Amino acid sequence: MVKIFPFSGITYNKKRLNKPDKVFTPPYDVISEQEQKEFYDQHDFNFIRLNLGMEFPGDGEYNNKYIRSAAFLDGWLRHEILVREDKPAYYVYEQKFKIGSKQYSRIGFIGLLRLEDMGRGKVYPHEETHPKAKIDRLQLMRTTSANLECIFCLYSDEKIRINKELKKFMKRKPLHEATDKDKVKHRLWKVDRKASILKITKEMKDKAVFIADGHHRYEAALRYKNELKMKNTKFTEEEAYNHVMMYFTPLEDKGLVVLPIHRLVRNLSYFEPARFEQQLAEFYKVKPYPANKKNSKSVRKKLLKDLTKHGENAHCYALYLGKNRYYLLTLKDEKIVEDMVEEEKPKAWKRLDTTILHYTVFDSILGIAAETEEKVVYFKDADSAMDAVDQGKGQAAFLLNPTLIEQITAIASKLEKMPQKSTYFYPKLLSGLVINKIEHGEKITY
Repeated sequence: MVKIFPFSGITYNKKRLNKPDKVFTPPYDVISEQEQKEFYDQHDFNFIRLNLGMEFPGDGEYNNKYIRSAAFLDGWLRHEILVREDKPAYYVYEQKFKIGSKQYSRIGFIGLLRLEDMGRGKVYPHEETHPKAKIDRLQLMRTTSANLECIFCLYSDEKIRINKELKKFMKRKPLHEATDKDKVKHRLWKVDRKASILKITKEMKDKAVFIADGHHRYEAALRYKNELKMKNTKFTEEEAYNHVMMYFTPLEDKGLVVLPIHRLVRNLSYFEPARFEQQLAEFYKVKPYPANKKNSKSVRKKLLKDLTKHGENAHCYALYLGKNRYYLLTLKDEKIVEDMVEEEKPKAWKRLDTTILHYTVFDSILGIAAETEEKVVYFKDADSAMDAVDQGKGQAAFLLNPTLIEQITAIASKLEKMPQKSTYFYPKLLSGLVINKIEHGEKITY
């Protein structure tokens, strides 16, 4: 049964910062090595020192990035660079952003979730995880005893009751506000009225929760809990370490946006574009979009527009083979793929565009058994994927439509994981807005 709780969050003390908006970062897993260095230089108290510390040649068991993260956290608390709230609260979090010319606002709240094992309660993952990333986040939890970043999750609230309650607090001056490099505006408020806290807690009771981003952090939190539980002969479930910080946003929120993730195929032996076109015809209607150097941009724009339009009623992809060779691929028959995929997979999984592309093209035609980094590279921007073909970095770019929210929840609720890189929730949550310190011996009740 899903249970959520307010908590005494730790936030940056704006009185001690000369440039408050320069201390925040994106989530750790989307930060490049170059960006990591830039964040280090941006501000002495930049959050990068906590969530993605740098590694140095002399690092060892007693001096490494995890130990330094814990030292920074303790030091910043001691010197009141970071301050902890006296009373438990929820935190309203709004993100304002643009996609093209359209303006969006996504609203949710941050609170604690009592941990549930995957598949045993109502917390549903939708993506596969990798051991290396889980160990990294677990090690950081062990040294800092904190949830440094939120796990992004979804829940259903058809009448938007919770967001209506949250908006009452958005009339106040924000605790923090910042604009990131993508021009997304982030704002945070505190929900500290007892009546509102109780109402939100009651509304969320026993709702299904779908993890959108942060699967590695959730699994690391579970393992951290189990490690400490083994040492506790009087485990009650109320222990602070049996909870994890999450950002909750409703499935029905109009600001909930999922973007597609495109594929660049590379390092293929004996790849012949003309033969590849013929092979595609077994599964797809292949429509060429004639282009030359002069009209390439307009043809590309038309192809992407048609991809969106046709994708409303069919499984289709845009394909670029370089040298101004553009195509729209439309699947002939869903049954072809359903016969290729394992019987036990749910129908929603079989009908994912990422699943269909993998089985019909990557596996059957190209012989790529798994979407490995050696053969497949992922792009969030369609033009960048196509430009990479022209730059000789790959042989073909496949452009996809975004996965639908209802597909994600249908698959997750069947305890099935989606193929790798099926979703990109935009925008990412800003790291550093609020921290949950896990105090040993503390109980979480409300």
